[in-house]
Amino acid sequence: MQPEYESMRPDGVSNQMYRFNLANHNRASEAILDVVPDTRLCWPDVIIGGMSLEMHDWSQMRQLEFRTAFADAADGVKTVLATDATAAALQTLGAKRFGVISPMSSAHSRSVQDYYEALGYAVPYAVSLKVEKSEDIIKVQRDQVIAAFEEINKPDIDTLVHVGGALGIVSMIAELEDHFRKPIVSVNAATYWYALRQIGVNDPMPGFGQLLMNRDVAA
Repeated sequence: MQPEYESMRPDGVSNQMYRFNLANHNRASEAILDVVPDTRLCWPDVIIGGMSLEMHDWSQMRQLEFRTAFADAADGVKTVLATDATAAALQTLGAKRFGVISPMSSAHSRSVQDYYEALGYAVPYAVSLKVEKSEDIIKVQRDQVIAAFEEINKPDIDTLVHVGGALGIVSMIAELEDHFRKPIVSVNAATYWYALRQIGVNDPMPGFGQLLMNRDVAA
């Protein structure tokens, strides 16, 4: 996520990165919470939790509990979670029915479908890149990403969505939107856009697709 966020960083904004232990995917949320207190040591204006937790066995209730625990650990600093930012991006772009790609297993994709369908979206199509190890996600090639989007780009959807922040496609968003003629919601772009808007940075950011040209978050 670091190079993705850095590529979008406006002048005058500093990104400070803190990492968590991902050895046990089933305990990712706990590992993230363990790190949050340390992030306050650089006096941030906003703390981002950049992982797409909806890829796991997740629910609205678990997200609410995690959001509350994350805010408590942030001790008054504004917070942004990738899952919430993705939902805000979908609402801002007016998405109703979308397809989704995720880097790992079909079970991860199914979990994403279930999560957003519970929010009221239709998510009829999903594809996984079936990467077995987290450290291998960065080896995914551009052609694989494009092929995955081709697979979910059905006539009856209005938006294409990518979750899984280790799969960096921010530099491809504008190209993909030109090709598919549909907005792309990519988790790292959505998260960074949402975080900037929370701290009053609302300049349009050209070169990263439709979402980052939106000054405001839809209510």
